[in-house]
Amino acid sequence: MKVAFPVTEDKGLDSLVNDHFGVAELFMVVDLETRKVSVKKNQKIANPDAGCKTGVLSKDEAVDAVVTKCIGDGGQRGLHNADIKVYAAQKDTVAENLALLESGELKLFHIFDLCQGKKNKKQGGCGHHH
Repeated sequence: MKVAFPVTEDKGLDSLVNDHFGVAELFMVVDLETRKVSVKKNQKIANPDAGCKTGVLSKDEAVDAVVTKCIGDGGQRGLHNADIKVYAAQKDTVAENLALLESGELKLFHIFDLCQGKKNKKQGGCGHHH
């Protein structure tokens, strides 16, 4: 199983999970079977000509799941339609969330669990405007 994490910068498994999926410049992809870790650029940010239907991850990545703190409607629907599971990050680093995922403690985002409905941090949202 391959899992992608939006990260703020590449510090290996100690990388901090980015607060928002769609604007993360980098994604750390961890293969749970081989323990191989790779870092990929967000296709939408790396390619200025990318359209609104461009996914943030290449289909070549073949990820099975994403772990993120916050995700908008478009990202959530796109991943859901590609049969990619979206888990809600509970901790700050990739390593901490990976441990929770492997122990079965991370919860799946429901299709209605979006930042969009909670625009400010006091309401439990990310503070981004979608």
